[in-house]
Amino acid sequence: MAIGLIAVLCSLLIAPSLSLAHERRTIGGGKYDVVVGWDTEPAYVNQKNAASVRISRAGTNPAEPVTGAEKTLKVEIRQGAQTKSFDLRAAFGQPGYYLADIVPTRDGDYVWTFVGSIGGDQISEKFDTADGKFDAVQAGSDVQFPIAAPDPAQMVSELQGARAAAQSAQTVGFIGVGAGALGLLAALGLWLSRPRWGPVRRSV
Repeated sequence: MAIGLIAVLCSLLIAPSLSLAHERRTIGGGKYDVVVGWDTEPAYVNQKNAASVRISRAGTNPAEPVTGAEKTLKVEIRQGAQTKSFDLRAAFGQPGYYLADIVPTRDGDYVWTFVGSIGGDQISEKFDTADGKFDAVQAGSDVQFPIAAPDPAQMVSELQGARAAAQSAQTVGFIGVGAGALGLLAALGLWLSRPRWGPVRRSV
């Protein structure tokens, strides 16, 4: 009895934290309830994950899943200034649950926009991690052990910096070689254009 009571209390304490990881909304003119969030929480940089959406008939209890939405619905994912469209796939053994596979390569907030239709109803719904209803992507270094892998974005930045420095040094080298060649040509020209004196005649 005591164990059962503890289990109930634990479930009540855990439930609010779980609900914060996904956003719930009614869409399609009040016809569909959706739950949106990362398939694996929390989401980390360079770890395979998926944008997930669970679709059910609005107000049904237990929830009545809506199937076939993967054929008519897509999700556009934006991070910073970059946007890409992803197809949805139906999760095996979970009717009404759809996934768009993604490996997030940058930490921070992501914006998902589900576009298309569900059951003939046009859909265009935006979900933003910045609203705090589902999690932003976290840096992988937060959980890497014993040695944190280098940040790919930082590596790219450092590589680009090194490449730019090498190109600058190469340019300076070319200028130096060119200047040296011009100096040599100038010296040669002066030598060739010097006054030339004939042999000196001695009087007897």
